[in-house]
This record gives sequence, C-alpha cells and structure tokens, in this order.
Amino acid sequence: MVMFTIADVSKGATDEDMDAPSTSGRTLIRQLLRGPRPELFQAHPKIRQLHHILRGNHSHLRGLERPLGTVFLPAYIWGAVSSLLGLHFALPAVSGAAVGGLFAAVNRFCNRRVWPSPRQPITVVITGGSRGLGKALAREFLAAGDRVVGVACDVSDPAGLAAVEVAAVAAFGQVDAWVNNAGYSGAFQVLLDQRDEQIEQVVRTNLLGTLLSTRQAISLFSRQPGGGHVFNVDGAGADGFPTPNYAAYGATKAGVTHLTATLQRELEGTAVRLHTVSPGMILTDLLLEGATAANKQAFNILCEHPETVAAFLVPRIKSAVARDVSGTYTRYLTPTSALLRLATAPSRLGRFFDGSGQPVYPSERDRILGRHAKVTARLQAAARRQNGGLALAYNLSVLAGVLVMLAEAPVLRG
Repeated sequence: MVMFTIADVSKGATDEDMDAPSTSGRTLIRQLLRGPRPELFQAHPKIRQLHHILRGNHSHLRGLERPLGTVFLPAYIWGAVSSLLGLHFALPAVSGAAVGGLFAAVNRFCNRRVWPSPRQPITVVITGGSRGLGKALAREFLAAGDRVVGVACDVSDPAGLAAVEVAAVAAFGQVDAWVNNAGYSGAFQVLLDQRDEQIEQVVRTNLLGTLLSTRQAISLFSRQPGGGHVFNVDGAGADGFPTPNYAAYGATKAGVTHLTATLQRELEGTAVRLHTVSPGMILTDLLLEGATAANKQAFNILCEHPETVAAFLVPRIKSAVARDVSGTYTRYLTPTSALLRLATAPSRLGRFFDGSGQPVYPSERDRILGRHAKVTARLQAAARRQNGGLALAYNLSVLAGVLVMLAEAPVLRG
C-alpha cells in the first residue's frame, strides 16, 4: 500500500527523499518546507527605518514604485535619447510617459481581474506531499502564508481520505483547494515485462486514487459554504499521445483527463470547480526511474526542478481560487515554451546530467538552504510572475520608440 503525506508546517513531511542525515529530523524538513526567508529589512538601520515608514501611515504608498517606474522609465529613456540625437525633448518624453501609463493601467487591470490573489490565506490539501512536486507545492503555499493540511494517507483508501477531510475541517474550518498530485510511474518497461503488482500500483495510485480523492473533495465542497476548487494533475498520456514503456501510466493520465472533463459537466451550476494542472517534466525520482543516458540528455532541455515548477503553479492556482472560476488549465511546459527550449538546446546541455548521464545538479537541501539557494530564489521569482507577456510587450514598445528616434535623428540622417 502506497502512503502519501500531505505536508504541514507544524508536522513536517517524511524525509525519505532528503539528502540530509536522519539526525536532522523534523527541523530540517520544516526548514525545507518554509524555504529561504531572508531578513532583507533587517540588513541596515536605514532600510529598517524605511520599512517602518512604509508599514506606518504611508502604507498605502507601497507598490507605487512599479507603476511609477513603468511611466517614468520610457519617458526618461526616450527623452535622454532624443537629447543626445538633437531631437526635441518634450514630445518623446510625453509619448514615452503615455505609453508607460497605458501599460501601467493594463497591468493594474490584469492584477485585479486576470491575475488576482485571494485576499485571505487559503487552506489547501495536497496529495503526494511527501516528496517531489507535492512537497514543493506545500512549501510554496506555506511561504505565501497559506495553510497546508498535514495528514498521512493512502489515496486509494476511502477511509483514509475521509480522515483527511475530518482533520482539515477540524484544524481550519474549511478547505479552499484540493490538489490531486499523488502519482506513480511504474518501471520503465514494455507492458509485457511489467509485473502485476507494478501495474496495479500505477492504476491504484493514479486513477483510483484520483477518482476517490476527487469524490471526497466534491463531497466536502458540496457541503461547505462557498464550495471549493479541485485541481487534478495530469501527465504524459493526458493529451492522447502514446507513452511507450509507460503504458499503464499514460492510460491512467488519459483517464484523469476524461474524468475531469466529465465532472466539469456533472458539476455545472454548483459551487464546486474543477481544474487541470500540467507541471510538465519535473526532475524527480518518478521521472528518473529507468531513464537511460539518452533520456537524461533530453531532461537537460525540457526538465525543471520541483521548486521552480511549484513557484509557477501556485500563484496561478491561487488566482483561479480568487476569481472563483472553473475549468482552468495551467500548463508549465507549453508547446511554445518546449519549442523555445529545443531551439536553445545547446545552451541547456549539461544542466542536470553530463554526457554519460551522471547527475551534476545540487541536492534538494543545497538548492533550498545551501549555496545554491539564491539561484533557486531567482528562478522561483521569475516563474511566479504572471505578466511575462505584458512585460515583453512593454519592453518592446520602449525599444520601438528608441529605434524610431534613431531613424529620425538628423545627426544620423546627415
């Protein structure tokens, strides 16, 4: 029987996939769940004073630096370039401010309507939270101030899932989101060579576990005021493409896609919302089991660490909860991003594995708490941003303005 832990900051998750010695115990697990929390506002007295001012009567001014910067940056750049080129200063500065103001307004609208966050912390149940993506999701939710229920459970056991609901309601009163993340890939073999127990475990965990977990979540959300949101995690096979050597896994993930679509139709008009989350290829034991050296070279291009993917998924999960919509499909590795990764493949070779397939990436402990923590934090910050397309359009507009001025400059035109 497969056991899964749903992580909680107060109880911690199992440490079976940690690189630290067992003597670290729960302290290390709690640190890893919380992630790095640099005390930036304690670094210097002047910074502390500024932080105190912003937290005081002027707290309404916090966050204004971003829209103001959006307005003044193109105005300054366009104006400065025009002065250097001998153009009239006022018109470029005004037009730059106008473009910046437009983008600031669009960004403000998107933050309120398209990418909002819940006003209050939410309560989340995450199956498969003892390792890999599940633990990274739990850590990301906790870092955002949310509540994550901590109970050990076999997702294929209805009684165990009922106990999860009881524990969650007893601890927090209600559950806002239920993420069905627990999964098992089985051995990397053709179906004929797989043992009966391997196939059974894949089906019990991925399909039966998702069925029962979703039913439990629907039962809970149907009874509690305001309903709730169920997020089913898909995987290879969910899109209908073949999954050689992972026949059972692909079949179960195709079944999860069908299940989610069916339940969305069944639950129309209710307060229960169904969503799909697609994390792409994550560098975990689940993926690496039975992987060849050739597979690992592909992983260099298409894979990411769990904490980076979790940083991408959590804000979007929370945004779906805040908007109270149904049927969202959040994908980390889209066809466009996959093509971009393939186009830049030479720069990605050797990221995780060398030419012989040996791992060269840091351990989870080092990525979260060690000397690679800053790199991890930087990647997570980039993944959390939901306005990447808008930011790109804004930067291109500033660049276009500069290019127009360069083309019209009398100095360059002779």
